[in-house]
Formats: sequence, C-alpha cells, structure tokens
Amino acid sequence: MPENDETFLDRPVDRRTLIRRGLAFVGMSSAMPPAFLRAAFDDRSAPALALDPSQKLETPRRQVLVVLQIAGGNDGLNTVIPYSDGAYYDARPGLAIAPEETLPLDDRLALHPALEGVQSLYERGDAAIVLGVGYPNPNRSHFASMDVWHTASTDGWSETGWLGRLLDATRYEQESLWRAANVGASAPRPLTSAEPFVPSLSSVPAYVLQTDPRHPADGERRVTNFLRLHAAQAASLAVQAEYGGQLALVSETGLQAYESTVALDAATSGYEARVDYPDTPVARALRTAAELVTSEAGTGIVYVTTGGFDTHSNQAGQHGELLRVVGDAVRAFHDDIAAHGMAREVTTLAWTEFGRRVRENGSDGTDHGTAGPLFLFGRSVRGGLHGEQPAVGDLDGNGDLKYSVDFRSVYASVIAQLFDTDPADVLGGPYEELPLFEAV
Repeated sequence: MPENDETFLDRPVDRRTLIRRGLAFVGMSSAMPPAFLRAAFDDRSAPALALDPSQKLETPRRQVLVVLQIAGGNDGLNTVIPYSDGAYYDARPGLAIAPEETLPLDDRLALHPALEGVQSLYERGDAAIVLGVGYPNPNRSHFASMDVWHTASTDGWSETGWLGRLLDATRYEQESLWRAANVGASAPRPLTSAEPFVPSLSSVPAYVLQTDPRHPADGERRVTNFLRLHAAQAASLAVQAEYGGQLALVSETGLQAYESTVALDAATSGYEARVDYPDTPVARALRTAAELVTSEAGTGIVYVTTGGFDTHSNQAGQHGELLRVVGDAVRAFHDDIAAHGMAREVTTLAWTEFGRRVRENGSDGTDHGTAGPLFLFGRSVRGGLHGEQPAVGDLDGNGDLKYSVDFRSVYASVIAQLFDTDPADVLGGPYEELPLFEAV
C-alpha cells in the first residue's frame, strides 16, 4: 500500500477505495464471518448496544428456547406410530412399523424404534408430544410451508419472523449482542426482526475475525487497522452524506460484530461438555447451542436446522437413521444442559414444515402431506401426549390427515408461558394456549 495507515484513515474513503484498500487491512485471504457481512448489508439491521467484554453479565435465571427445524417434511406417521390402528397398516404395507418393533407410549401410540433417545426423555417426563399439528388450507410446497411456520402467517408474506418479533416484543437481555443466535451458515427467516443483531456461527472457535494465516505475526496489527478503519467510516459525515449512511452502517455493524467475538470468547471460556455428544452435524450444532446457553452471554434463543427428511423414495432405508441421529443428539444436549444445572431453564422445540401422505407411494417412500407431531423437550415441559392423533381412517378430501392443533397455539404457549409475553404482540392475534409447561 503506497500510503501509510495514518494518511489513509485521515480522510473520507469512497466505496471503491474501501473495497480495494480498506479491506486489505484484514488480508487478501482473510474474511469476516458470514454473519458479519449478512448483517452489514441488510437494511433492516440496526446497531445493538455494546457489551463490555471486561464485565461479566449479572443475569437472572432465564428461560431459553432452542428451536430445532427438521427440514424436508418428516413422516409423522412413522415417527409417532398408531400401532393399534389397522388402517395404518392397510395404507402402508411396505413402510408400516410392526407393533412389536415400536417403542410404546400408551396402548395406541408408539415411537419409531430408532427414537430411543426421545423415549428416554419421555420416560423421565422431559418430552411433550403435540399431536396433529398443522394449519388451515395447508401448502405442500417446502418453501411456502416453511414461510408459514417461519412467519406464523398463513395469509401472506411477512417481513419479520415469529422469533424476531418475540425479540422485538421483549426487552429481556437487550444489552447483550447474543440475545439470539443461529448455529449454521445463514440466518434463518424466523429470526428476522426490526431491531436485534442476530449472529450466525458454525462453532464458537470459528466465530473470530480471521486474518491472513500466511502472516500470523501481523494479525494483531491487521485487526487494529480494521477497527480503526471502521471507526473512521462510521463517524465520517462525508461518507454518510454521499451514501445515505449505508457505508456508516456497514462500519458500525463491523465494529459491533467484532465486539460480539470478544464478548463470546469471554462468556464461553469456561464451558466444557459434560456428556459425550455423537459425532454428527446436528449433535455438533446442539453442542454449540449448549455452549451459548450455559454461558454468561445472555442467550435466550438459539436456532438449529437439520435436514434430509424429504423421503420420497427408499424411506425404510433412511428414515430410521435420520430419526436416530436427531433423537440421540437431543438427548445428549438435554443431558448436558441438566449436568450444567439448567434443566428447568432450557426448552427445545422441534418442528417440521409438514408431514407425509398417509399412503406410501410407488417408490417405497411417502410424498408431501399435512399434519404431524411436534416435540418439546426440557424439564419445564408438561410431559406426555397433547392434542389428538389424526385418525388414519378419517382423512380430508385430499386423502391427508386432518390437523387438530394450529401450530400457532404452540407458539402462543411458548411465548406466554416461557417468556411472559402477550402472544398477540408477536402473532398478530389470539390463539388458544395449550397446557404445555409447568410453572416456570
């Protein structure tokens, strides 16, 4: 660089120079974590209050929600099995699970034999299964149905997600940069909100401002220059006048994101997993969730996504393993949380965008359907079965299961009973609450 750092930072920097020279401070091979860049170029992003990394947060006991999205449309009938219903076996001569192979819940319903992890949580009262969850006029498109669940709206597109609106509606831990987090590559729609900064990370060690690995001794200077550059840009009236504040927002978000790396490192430094997690992507993601929620970062919502459940063909050969991976990961997560003394503070909500058709198809699989079970895990849940199992012999006009519980009733119960917030402020209207939680 022909100019020294002081000269470069002493005058406003235009967009071309910022890209060509400014980002050179962090090295040609280095990069901000993806969450930094996504937030920086999102017009809805707003600067959050800084967290002083030198101070430990004095936080009260809090309720934490971990949302586990099971993407692809899980087959609810082979997850919670109506093993006493002959119509189930008539509809699925090749895919139905034999009664003697199931894990009975009562004299009518049973879990898939691969769900031993879920069974263990259920038997100790730490699992609630809500039956027949769906919504009016269901959509079998993955994207449209996920939009419905993400936004809690069935009548049109919404700019914000239901969890984002929950963040907007409650002031809990508002000074923390880690009120909510996504464990994954991109921020999911449910966390889209008007105000809070929501970082995405693959793991805690990976959430750092990376510098050029070819010059490790120069890393500290590059980080310092990065911060000075963004501080100058954020304060530059000339830049704000020329670009309408967008470059200033980029710089403020960059500073804010760097603060979040420092805060996270300080808050999670004492975490140790107290169980052995399976070596699977979803288990590693839930281990990161445990690291966040047991820390002093003030995290109240964590989002995790796992996929692969779109079982149009050869379902018998893959569905059981998919369920086993999820069930074992959830059990390890809640065992770890309990070992950290937070069993009553942490709840996991596991959902999928739709169930599968009742009848198996010609490819030894099942196609997109409608209603299915939803799972809640944690010491605060009112364990057991909730709602009514849809009757396999009483289908709707399309040959699909009839829903009995609107998914927004589950959301309303979570919002009111865990977060002490009026569900109407988040969902836009009243929905029947279900007795899903003990007093918290």
